[in-house]
Amino acid sequence: MDLLNRVAKHAKLNWQSLAIPDVPSPPFLILFINSICNMKCEHCFYWSSLNKRDDLSFDEIVSLSKELGPIENLNLSGGEPFLRKEFGAICRQFIQQNGVKEIYVPSNGWYTDKTITQIRETLKEKSLKIFAIELSLDGMEEFHDRFRVSPGAFKRSMETYDALVELQKEDPRLQIHSISTATAENMDEIRRLTTYLYERCPQMSHHNLALIRGDRKNPSLQGPKLAEYQKLYEYVQRLWAPREESRYGSIVEPMLQWAKVETAKQQRQVVPCRAGVLSVVVNANGDVGLCEQHKPIGNLRQKSFMEIWHSEEARKLRASINAKECYCTNEIFMWPSITFQPVQLAKAMVGAKVWQKPEPLPIGERADYKAGGKVSLPVLPSQS
Repeated sequence: MDLLNRVAKHAKLNWQSLAIPDVPSPPFLILFINSICNMKCEHCFYWSSLNKRDDLSFDEIVSLSKELGPIENLNLSGGEPFLRKEFGAICRQFIQQNGVKEIYVPSNGWYTDKTITQIRETLKEKSLKIFAIELSLDGMEEFHDRFRVSPGAFKRSMETYDALVELQKEDPRLQIHSISTATAENMDEIRRLTTYLYERCPQMSHHNLALIRGDRKNPSLQGPKLAEYQKLYEYVQRLWAPREESRYGSIVEPMLQWAKVETAKQQRQVVPCRAGVLSVVVNANGDVGLCEQHKPIGNLRQKSFMEIWHSEEARKLRASINAKECYCTNEIFMWPSITFQPVQLAKAMVGAKVWQKPEPLPIGERADYKAGGKVSLPVLPSQS
């Protein structure tokens, strides 16, 4: 029965991606649950919107939930999401009202107790299938703490990981991931970091790599050379291969990485983007956008979601996206665009050569995260 339900869901979303005859309520929601953050990360693309104290109230978020239709996948971001005191209540609202089955949350890992309390509250909803937390880490301890302008950040993340492991023993629906944003500055750091995490964190099932994007806080930060990024991903893929075998959704990961690299290389949409059809972004202040790349097209405090979703501004922006007048490497939008367009799914499978299983990395080829003594840190202009 579960297989039949998954096939039916896949067929429904494939049809919905065509937007025929109209664009229904989006099944993938990216909700910036707050703007409050305790860090000042150099690569943050949301930095100019942080700590504005104009976040949507709990009642306003409930109203949004009631206006939306079924949601397959809920991505909660921030700010630091677990600083939102109603985090658990918001998750439960979307599970009960919109039938959310999967929730994904990036976190800087600073607030251990808050994180555990809110996840435990969310897991009270037995219909939820997956709650995945991604601990954001940019390198080994010295680099990471400096990059995030937060002494002690790395150690706090590891403390949060340890607490998450105990919670996972109570409820295996909790998945523990990590994510690193790749820049020209931290390729070697990530290689050491991913090795450390694999050995230090046996219950961590996935280490995700993202390319730096957007209006980053430190404008001098550049993306890595794509050849170096590909080599790093191949290293991560081989290192984590034993754990990826049983992870839900792992088959899509090489396709996402292939699409990101090809998009950055060709500077165009390699996979036709379905942002604004399958997915939508709601910022902490109520601004609604079809994706993170474009300016908001309305605000929930001025118009209802459906008024914005079906507006002329939305129609024009969808047409622009459909005409491939923009591109990005944001996997939140790439994932449904690949998965729920059959031709693009086949194309990505061929491009990523998904039939080729990565050869597990021998222990002797692992990076030595203990070597090197003092880390050589780049001078970041915003701190000089």
